[in-house]
Amino acid sequence: MMSIALLAIGLAACSDNTNNATIPLQTIPGDYTLRTINGSPLPFTFSDGATLNSDVLTLFDNGKFSETMKLADGRVFTDTGVYTANNTSLTITDETAGFTYSASLSGTVLTAIFPNGLTEVFQKK
Repeated sequence: MMSIALLAIGLAACSDNTNNATIPLQTIPGDYTLRTINGSPLPFTFSDGATLNSDVLTLFDNGKFSETMKLADGRVFTDTGVYTANNTSLTITDETAGFTYSASLSGTVLTAIFPNGLTEVFQKK
């Protein structure tokens, strides 16, 4: 959690002295909407036949997260856990599902790489 605060402070203090333009503050906490899985847009059908209609990952400023996934058949799943940040790299531990994965943040785009080989790209709201 301390690294998130330091990142926010460090980025807020940055500026481009050449043209006096302030670098926008990149904050990690917020709502991220899933846009693609392995390059394919939602809805996405997995090999088991389940179709994911929507997925929202919420990163809180206290280092916790919640993720709500809605399937085409009406089922809704919510996972929770914790994350740590080191600059733009994140380590996310899904305590509900019992695994850890890595992610990177570039502007408002969060790219998550899962242990099963899936790559998910989220867009911050």
